[in-house]
Amino acid sequence: MTVLLLFFSGIGAFPARADVLTVKVGVYENAPKVFTSESGKPSGIFIDIIESIAKSEGWDLRYVAGTFAEGLDRLTRGEIDLMPDVAYTSDRDKLFAFHKVAVLSSWSQIYAARGSGIRSIVDLNGKRIAVLERSVQQETFNRLTNGFGIQITIITASDYKTMFERVARGEVDAAITNRFYGLMHAKKAGLEDTAIIFEPSDLFFAATRNDPKRLLNSIDSRLSDLKKDSQSEYYASLKRWTSEEVRFKLPAWLQILGLVLGIALLLSLAGSFILKHQVDTRTRELRTSEQKYRELVQNANSIILRWNRAGEITFLNEFGQNFFGYSEAEILGRHVVGTIVPESESTGRDLSPLMDEICARPEEFENNINENMLRNGDRVWISWTNKIVKNNAGQVLEILSIGSDITERKQTEEELDKHRLHLEEMVNERTVELKAKQTELEAANNKLKDLDRLKSMFIASMSHELRTPLNSIIGFTGIILQGMTGEINAEQRDQLQRVLKAGKHLLALITDVIDISKIEAGKIEAYAEEFPLDSVINDALSELKLPIKEKGLEIGVSMIPEKIILKTDRKRLFQCVLNYLSNAVKYSEKGTITILAEEKGDKMQIKVTDTGIGIKEEDLSRLFQSFIRLDSNLRMTVSGTGLGLYLTKKLATEVLGGEVSVTSTYGKGSTFMLSIPKNLRNKTDQEILPQ
Repeated sequence: MTVLLLFFSGIGAFPARADVLTVKVGVYENAPKVFTSESGKPSGIFIDIIESIAKSEGWDLRYVAGTFAEGLDRLTRGEIDLMPDVAYTSDRDKLFAFHKVAVLSSWSQIYAARGSGIRSIVDLNGKRIAVLERSVQQETFNRLTNGFGIQITIITASDYKTMFERVARGEVDAAITNRFYGLMHAKKAGLEDTAIIFEPSDLFFAATRNDPKRLLNSIDSRLSDLKKDSQSEYYASLKRWTSEEVRFKLPAWLQILGLVLGIALLLSLAGSFILKHQVDTRTRELRTSEQKYRELVQNANSIILRWNRAGEITFLNEFGQNFFGYSEAEILGRHVVGTIVPESESTGRDLSPLMDEICARPEEFENNINENMLRNGDRVWISWTNKIVKNNAGQVLEILSIGSDITERKQTEEELDKHRLHLEEMVNERTVELKAKQTELEAANNKLKDLDRLKSMFIASMSHELRTPLNSIIGFTGIILQGMTGEINAEQRDQLQRVLKAGKHLLALITDVIDISKIEAGKIEAYAEEFPLDSVINDALSELKLPIKEKGLEIGVSMIPEKIILKTDRKRLFQCVLNYLSNAVKYSEKGTITILAEEKGDKMQIKVTDTGIGIKEEDLSRLFQSFIRLDSNLRMTVSGTGLGLYLTKKLATEVLGGEVSVTSTYGKGSTFMLSIPKNLRNKTDQEILPQ
């Protein structure tokens, strides 16, 4: 395939001039972003954009086909100059060069066969998941499932088409793809999207390390110009590969009106022109409104239901049909009672009295939780948000209901209630037997700790339920900012950027809450591995490269001895170092940040010293506590959750087996210290030690 592409790309071409730059571009199969058409021509959004840039720059493009993994290997060896559709990661930044202006924003999503029952991440336990070889989704999804203790089997494939085919044949249970490919191919493959969305990311062209042909600056410059022009090839490509044509039929009255206007045209050309302009404007508005509504309903991962005053179902979206187990033809016109609401002695099929009651107290009906039923008779709990539609006389015409399945949450709450009741009985019994049965009291205390861990697990579960829709908010906001849903004005862009920033801030808070909850629930165990300490420090500094550069801060790193090898949990140590450095950068407007790493016997001591605002002596005791942010002149301009230092202390003491401390001089700066064992034994290592 590679040879054919290179051969056909040269047919009919004159010998390249000396001043024409030849650029080799990798191609793999990931429609609509980049793929090979039936005619054998490279196609897709990335191909349209690079060809537009090449035309402006005078480049001679040569395409090299293969899998995604083969493309990355060729880029590493310098056999090609550019690889399209590459998500930025810190590991890839060490191998390749990236430009600054993102081509697209996307996210990863799980796709499964219809009726698979996979609705949330916990449903993936024990499942076989297909993922693109060497993709960023593989590493990210492994971390996500490991964090929730979910056991899965990862099966890699060279392209997305193969993955979807294996799901359709039942060889694997689900597949991970980007949202663009899923929208274009899932329905044809007989698959459906699930509510499991993760890892929003920006996509770029990756170049050979150090960009020897100096391609990336040209890509940034041309791409910025293309994005500013709504009529450019950039937006034309997005519309060509991702938009659906909206069929619009003029109503009969408007056709009659057009006939009348045609007659009026003979009498008044000017009046006809004005009216035509108004009709065209209204038509465009209707097209835009209809398209947005269709996308909202089509992409919704919630139940959307409409039912009239008589209780008859007038609409149920595709997600709701799959959830309850009915086709559209089967459920339309059926009564809600006996279909999705269980019948009982107190439930009548005449809903008129209920509608009158709703009209008198609508605020009590707007949000409620009901026990509903599926077609097979299974009972589920659904949280409903209801919108009442009335006529001019105030009578209820219909109800628009949007629902989310909270059966798992409801079951957890019921279990908690049972445990609370049991706890009360248990404490009373143990109090009576305290003097005679001290050992039984210790057992009761252990059960209390189990309940506390269950509470933390519940908090972690709830945080995940928040994180899933939040990832969707971040992803959809990014798509709107890219202009994929149409042009937006400056004020709208500013507001959406605020939404995106707030969403990422909230996502960071939820992630910290999940980590803390898992520590308190005893669900985080250290995983010791050998690694050089300087790699952790360099990775943390790389994460903060932009704010360090913006503030003009100087960074000093000193290690004694110069090369230090640790055996501990690298991921958790990285979190601690990153939190210390992040605080130092936030609260230092100028000056120097110094990192000192020094061996102290069998301990490793890491100190982060800044020349920032410092901490008052009376406030030192309040550090390393949850949701604590000290008053300072920077508090209103520096964002934070108040969980960073608390999480650092938890990780250091309960996971890494170390300790934390701080010294500070108000107005001059602070020093935060982390001391941990140089060699941390895994739990399995500890269990086999002689007693």
